[in-house]
Amino acid sequence: MNAIRFSGGIFFMLIFMQIKTNRMNLKAILTIFASAILLFACNIKQIEKYNEEFNGKWRTDVFYSPTKADTSRNYLTVDGKNSGFGVACHIDDSFEECLVFQTGKIKINSSTKAVQFGNSVSQIHYVTQEPFINTEGVWELSLDSIQYFKY
Repeated sequence: MNAIRFSGGIFFMLIFMQIKTNRMNLKAILTIFASAILLFACNIKQIEKYNEEFNGKWRTDVFYSPTKADTSRNYLTVDGKNSGFGVACHIDDSFEECLVFQTGKIKINSSTKAVQFGNSVSQIHYVTQEPFINTEGVWELSLDSIQYFKY
């Protein structure tokens, strides 16, 4: 065990000595690292600021949920702090009897289209098609390849 600590200490000492002699390289590495963090941080926005057309109430068509053994529908409400997302909910009452329910501000990574609801990172969803008016004149969007319609 002491041999591992000793070799680990030597390893870090050698790295420190290498960095100390190459301050220019250290500055370059830190600059690149800081730039990368800023670049990725700038890609995260509140979804309604990213694209105002997300605002409003959305729902899927009715579908059969084997888990619930009943018909269901998904709901999405984009309204700042009061936003919500429900999976396999009651078909007539939004966000009632949902298998999954998330609330809070919705954030989107504009480069990957990853969507986060509230502070939860346990379930990340993806915008597969941004809001548009379909051929029937209805607003539509796709989240995780599931179509949602504005109502």
